[in-house]
Amino acid sequence: MHKLLRVYASLALLLFTVPVMAEEVAKVTLENGATVRLNDDFTWEYVILKTQEPVAKGAAVAPAVAAQMGSEVSSAAVVATATTITTTANTLTASAMENSALLNNTAKSGVKVSLIKSEWDENNRLGLTFDLASTSSENYVVIELDITLFDDSGKQLKTETVKVWKAIFRMANTYLRQGEQRQSKTFWIEGIDQAQWTKELMSLKIGEMDSRM
Repeated sequence: MHKLLRVYASLALLLFTVPVMAEEVAKVTLENGATVRLNDDFTWEYVILKTQEPVAKGAAVAPAVAAQMGSEVSSAAVVATATTITTTANTLTASAMENSALLNNTAKSGVKVSLIKSEWDENNRLGLTFDLASTSSENYVVIELDITLFDDSGKQLKTETVKVWKAIFRMANTYLRQGEQRQSKTFWIEGIDQAQWTKELMSLKIGEMDSRM
């Protein structure tokens, strides 16, 4: 009996060490039907993905735990059954697809990045070129961009992270400065079926930003 109680206590401790998810922030629906998420750091972003319902699957009790329980495992196994959560691929919301042009722009810390051109080369690679404009007092030398591509049905295909802007070391004239507008190089992405990307659905998100004096 004492062994069984120790096992229960170990399982309870494990459950309480799982991080608690933060509370959901406010959401606002705009006149054009797009939904915006308001963050507690005074930033905002479009809500573009459908909420996926998780699928729970039961799993057997770990052999080590079962061994500790011994002959008493029959009744405890039901209580101690582990759960595996799986989700389906991300899909764009209907409003996001209707306002897809809005997703070709993103901004962070005074820098705006916009798609200005898409093209295909002879190897069926997708080429993307971006415009950068800064109103920040920072002098940026590296700006990372997450590019998430979706097929014509709105299903997520892949995410590529690129350095959309990278200055040359110790060459100040290559920094992205306040009031400047620059064009990125063309980034070539493989594995996208041109026939399933006629609507050019994507979302952009600025990641790491590195600046210099």
